[in-house]
Amino acid sequence: MRVGLYGGTFDPIHLGHLVVIENAINEMNLDRVIILPSSNPPHKKNRNKTKADLRVEMVYEAIKDNSKIILSSYESSNNTVRYTHETLEYFTKNLAKHEIFYIMGEDSFMTVDTWRNYQEILNFNIIVFAREGIDKDSQLVKKVEKIRKDNPNIFLIDILNINISSTLIRSLVKDKKSIKYLVRDEVDYIIKNRNLYE
Repeated sequence: MRVGLYGGTFDPIHLGHLVVIENAINEMNLDRVIILPSSNPPHKKNRNKTKADLRVEMVYEAIKDNSKIILSSYESSNNTVRYTHETLEYFTKNLAKHEIFYIMGEDSFMTVDTWRNYQEILNFNIIVFAREGIDKDSQLVKKVEKIRKDNPNIFLIDILNINISSTLIRSLVKDKKSIKYLVRDEVDYIIKNRNLYE
């Protein structure tokens, strides 16, 4: 099977995340995508985050009707910092019979060389989503082409220009504005009933 790994804080998970997953499934013929909410992501260690169990609950509610998306607690089971190269090594070892693809957004990819053991990460199959279309003269395309010289398995895909962010959603909730159509109804329900982001 072809299996995608998609990590993130998901604070909260929104329709943009789900579009990324669905587009990766379609464009790369993935059989499954494992979604990995992070308990304590390295680049956000000092930021306030919603408790991991609530973020995991929102992810579960958002994906529960899609049999191709699997929720994993590997990165959220405790408050340990999990680095991407460790996650890739873990799943490559435990899913040895499957082809693994790591899914990441343009912003993450452009800063990947600041990540721990990034050279190891860049040896894996990587799916990169362009935020605003694929421009052959962009810094993103130039970086992809440079890395492809050592690893041809870097795949660049258009994100369909769904420009939604968790930051936007938190801001709207704080300002007591609607987030309908930005998140699944089940996620909206959890946010309202747990008084998140107010």
